[in-house]
Amino acid sequence: MQTAGTTLRNMNIRYSFLHGGYWMVFGATYNFVTVYLLSKNFASDEIGIILASTNIFSALLQPLVAGFADRSKKDSLRAITSLMLFVCLSISVIMTFAPEIMVITALLYFLLLTVMLTIHPLINALGINYINKGLALNFGAARGMGSLTYAIMSLTLGVAVDRKGTDILPFVFAALFGLTFLFAIIFRLKSDEMLPEERHDQMDIQTHKGNSSDEPDHLSLFGFVAKYKKFTAYLMGIILIFICFNIINIYMIKIVENVGGNETSMGTAFAIAAVLELPVMLTFSKLIRRYDIGMMLKFSAMIFTLKTFVTLVSTNMFMIYVAQGLQMLSYAIFIPGSIYYVNQVLERKDMIKGQAFTTAATTLGGVGGSLIGGWLLTFTSVANTLLFGLTLSALGLVVMFFSIETRKINGHSY
Repeated sequence: MQTAGTTLRNMNIRYSFLHGGYWMVFGATYNFVTVYLLSKNFASDEIGIILASTNIFSALLQPLVAGFADRSKKDSLRAITSLMLFVCLSISVIMTFAPEIMVITALLYFLLLTVMLTIHPLINALGINYINKGLALNFGAARGMGSLTYAIMSLTLGVAVDRKGTDILPFVFAALFGLTFLFAIIFRLKSDEMLPEERHDQMDIQTHKGNSSDEPDHLSLFGFVAKYKKFTAYLMGIILIFICFNIINIYMIKIVENVGGNETSMGTAFAIAAVLELPVMLTFSKLIRRYDIGMMLKFSAMIFTLKTFVTLVSTNMFMIYVAQGLQMLSYAIFIPGSIYYVNQVLERKDMIKGQAFTTAATTLGGVGGSLIGGWLLTFTSVANTLLFGLTLSALGLVVMFFSIETRKINGHSY
């Protein structure tokens, strides 16, 4: 029988591999979708409709899948995640030989992205489940591995697409989904590994809401909104900020071409953002011991808006790279911070649903970013598109500033 320390180290490695695989497939499928579909003669507004539909369906599926996981046996969460990754692998393989008919291409990409996005809260929940059982997985380090692999993938794939064309993408998708599927299969305790007894005082994620019951509270959407009004407002702020965030990420190829860049430049821009995220992700478990999660989320919302402004005023690729560098203080804080924040402000029995609603909020931001960005880029300029995004991001900043709860110690908020 292995010691608890050895078990924790092994599970941290497996969880890091799972995040590393997932964020590679996310970057390859989602961030290169515009490049791929433009090469298949889709217009920007048509791409926007496809992506909006994808985000709508995944936003609807995420809470449903999370609710099913709540009610199922403990190991079913990993089984569901593995099954959905296998579905993505199968779709990717079909894409490699499917006829280049626009309706078929659109349908396959729609299905691929819908399932891929639905997996996101499940991967988060897999880690949270072990954390809540006393196995203090380092979520920030695992997500940091995701940033590292995302950076390597973005840089490599950007160069490869620039040289070989977009027809290589389905083969890349299949390889990456296959790898991630294997990582999901091995993310479990082995027979000789021990799980420590649940100890809330040593958990990496702290909660200040009641922990009276471990049983999930099967709240409806309206019940959840009525119970957590400020958290719901916070989700609205996330949607506004992520509309702008997705406009930039989805249509990055248009933005970099506007200042003289190409696919290689786009891959480099994504890689810079991901590499600079890494230190923050790796040290996040230490940051939350020093700084309040709520204040960190407010700060990240400010930097999201600043990043949009710098992108708007950019006149060359260097300025785009500077803007992408700001991701280390925005996205890199928000992603792990939002996971920890759910466990700070929601009752334990509502946490999986809270994680799903948070992911759904970012996904709905993808809906708005897809539709608004696609429509504006079809009928107006890149600058006008970014200006509109900046307005939404600033509004989201205000909403998040007044809705995020901070810990109060001796009558003072921190």
